[in-house]
Amino acid sequence: MAVIQKIRDKYAKLAGGVIVVALVGFILMDYGKGGGSRSTTIGKINGEKIDAREYDAAVKQREEEMKRQNPNAPVDENTQAQLRDQVWNEMVNERLLNEVSEKLGITVGPAELKDMITGPNPDPNVKQLFTNPQTGVFNPQEAAARIQQIKRSPDTKAQWEAFEAGLVKSRYAAKFNTLVAGSIYIPKFMLDDQNAGRNTLAKINYVKLPYTLVPDDQAKVSDDDIKKYMEAHKAMFEIKEPSRSIDFVSFTIQPSAEDSARTFAELEKLKAEFATATNDTDFVNRNSQSQIPIAYFSKQQLQSIPNVDELMSAPVNSIVGPFYDGSNYMLAKIEDRKSLPDSVKCRHILVATRQLGQGSRFFSDTAAKVRIDSVVAMLKAGARFDSLAVTYSDDAGSKDKGGEYDFPLAQKGGLAKEFGDFVFEQGHTGESKIVKTELGYHYIEILRQGAPEASTKIAFVAKELNISDKTQNDISAKATGFASQASSGFDKAVKANHYSAIPAGGLNKNSYVVNGLGASRDLVKWAYDAKVGDVSTVYTVGDKYVVAKLSGIMDAGLAPINAQTRPILEGYVKKVKKAEILKQKAKGKTTLEAIAQGENQQVGTADSLNFSRSFIPNVGNEPKVVGYSFCKTFKENTLSPAISGQDGVYFINVLGRTTIPDQQPRNLAVERQMLEYGIKSNAANMVVNGLREKAEVEDTRSKIY
Repeated sequence: MAVIQKIRDKYAKLAGGVIVVALVGFILMDYGKGGGSRSTTIGKINGEKIDAREYDAAVKQREEEMKRQNPNAPVDENTQAQLRDQVWNEMVNERLLNEVSEKLGITVGPAELKDMITGPNPDPNVKQLFTNPQTGVFNPQEAAARIQQIKRSPDTKAQWEAFEAGLVKSRYAAKFNTLVAGSIYIPKFMLDDQNAGRNTLAKINYVKLPYTLVPDDQAKVSDDDIKKYMEAHKAMFEIKEPSRSIDFVSFTIQPSAEDSARTFAELEKLKAEFATATNDTDFVNRNSQSQIPIAYFSKQQLQSIPNVDELMSAPVNSIVGPFYDGSNYMLAKIEDRKSLPDSVKCRHILVATRQLGQGSRFFSDTAAKVRIDSVVAMLKAGARFDSLAVTYSDDAGSKDKGGEYDFPLAQKGGLAKEFGDFVFEQGHTGESKIVKTELGYHYIEILRQGAPEASTKIAFVAKELNISDKTQNDISAKATGFASQASSGFDKAVKANHYSAIPAGGLNKNSYVVNGLGASRDLVKWAYDAKVGDVSTVYTVGDKYVVAKLSGIMDAGLAPINAQTRPILEGYVKKVKKAEILKQKAKGKTTLEAIAQGENQQVGTADSLNFSRSFIPNVGNEPKVVGYSFCKTFKENTLSPAISGQDGVYFINVLGRTTIPDQQPRNLAVERQMLEYGIKSNAANMVVNGLREKAEVEDTRSKIY
């Protein structure tokens, strides 16, 4: 994205310099209203049906949580796809855990739930919601009173019950995790074995017969060879979830040279008028499609613009441009130059004159001015700034941090003008002032101003480089023509037009995103209705027209042998065949020297091999060779059997194994704790994954979504 677009987005997010989050909005979030009137089953978990309405409500709740945490973040198709998968997986895991919890006798009763909410040690989420912002204290009686008030309203009662249900789910999971983690114990013999592996070194001589010694035509592979190999190694090639693969050609919907010239000409016409304008703000508002605040910019902020040096050196009141910034054609009017602090640390107390969030307080202009004057009087009398901020400030983004903010110069244009002008231009370190903005009255203290930085005040007029109807129709006609041609031979049409077909695999039946394209649920649905070789109609995906061919189908079971999979499968089998040929060539030879001489190779030496590491210096990752080097039944100074490794067949001779004594007495308790920690932290997930593999999970979301 162009730098101007970044600046505009950043300023939009920082408008007013305050982010207000209302506590009541967190409690009373719009929960469970999705799903419409559908009641279709979207899946089964061990025979238990999952209803679309329940699923939609959970997805909607997750979307609301995301919006609450980051109000400016867009929930696009890609994000929604991720949320849907997360919700589905959580629903599956939850039901599996419920079954296990019932069998294990894990319960969360009403008394325990009450204790989680209003007990002496409440759940952290409850404590966060009901801690008094003025005192910083959680009072169980106050919390209980507020909860009773919430329950009196039918709307908020349902939302609170949903919140309680979430607490119960969380407690069930915590108990299950604790139970699983508590069942893990590492016996001493395992600690001893691990310690011995760390402290034992080996030195070997070896000969590597690389697989490249055998020409490919001497290790031909048939489909029967591949099938036998796959049957013998089912775990490597078993496909648990069906998928589809496509090849696609895309036609980017982008402006033509004529479109560019038209936009450029529009700005050329504005150039003289912009130069003589007496009110630049009004001119920008009337003529710019992207409303970028008139602000001071440093060279670093604009470094992505090709002509940044011209912007930083052009005379004041001159016009720079038109120039292209990646998404817009721009005119820039140089208004002023001065040095400004590269950053500011300040603190403030805001008395709001308008509502800044759901349920937040605000005052009339007169009452707000009286209130801020009282704050200043208390400060002069010796009151602590941070304490007054907690009690009096209506800026939820800073009140719990003593009212403090750190602003880089890049954020100045995003602050309320009066606020930004005081902390960056008018005021100096140590100064304070009451400032009136559209949000209310701020009492501001400048704690620190950074080093001065050369800055240029610039007014930008931007015109988006739009695509004309003619250009879009031309691109659409090109894509349609290719689709018609490709219907009688996709690969032939690609070659004839000198296009590039891009592969995209791993599309499961619920996929929303196509690798290399983005969100395109319709294209995925087409892939599941098509046969291999079928060619699609033209699909619009983002800023592209797309024509695709279904190139492969992967059904559950062993991977198929086709044009896509055969090269990989053949590589496995070819390696086995070459290993057998190399072993036969070395048969009967009793020394490393004889084996090396027979294939014109060298005898190498590897020192300080460690069982806990599979890497061999000057060789690479060869776990089988390292394992053989420490095999207790393999005697030193004897020739090993042939070892089929990653890149070749190895023969080794262990020259010696050395045990390094412990540098200090072992602490078994610490060793056990370290080893158990890694296992316990992931144990519950491993159990749940195991339950899921054994469960009968039927996912039919693709029939609806």
